[in-house]
Amino acid sequence: MTNKKPIFAAKYFSYIIFIILLFVLQTTPGFLTVLEIKPNFVIPAAVCIAMREGEFLGGLYGAFVGILCDLGGFNLFGLNAILLLIAGVACGLLTIYLLRPGLFNFLLLLAAVLLARGLLDYLLNFLMWGYENVWMVLAYRILPGIAYSLVMAPLVYLLYERLYRFFQQKLES
Repeated sequence: MTNKKPIFAAKYFSYIIFIILLFVLQTTPGFLTVLEIKPNFVIPAAVCIAMREGEFLGGLYGAFVGILCDLGGFNLFGLNAILLLIAGVACGLLTIYLLRPGLFNFLLLLAAVLLARGLLDYLLNFLMWGYENVWMVLAYRILPGIAYSLVMAPLVYLLYERLYRFFQQKLES
């Protein structure tokens, strides 16, 4: 077991590097922007990690991704960290006890996480303040952003699966 510790350390460190690279791509101005809507890459990465690594690491990486989302957005700082911590734990537990890790289940879990996060963002930042025509934010920003993130999510899933399989082969040998 002692010779597997460096492999686990490299695995978890590479997940952090993977998430940071996705965050850099996500926040790059003009990268994959369609009608001023950008996809979210780091939340799909957190859901992937939660599906494969379980609830504890899913929660930790979810909180890390939430902090990155808080740094890159204009929401109340810490809200995304708490939401994605809960989502990471929930995705990990659902995958352990109910679902198999696969692309379809990944997309279902991701859709639920993105929709919950988007609707809470809409409620707390727009709807409760009583702005005029606030439905336009939901219809033209939040829901298309969720759909675009879901369309781009299989790329993140495939990249993560390659990384996961690489380390699994190292651990088995």
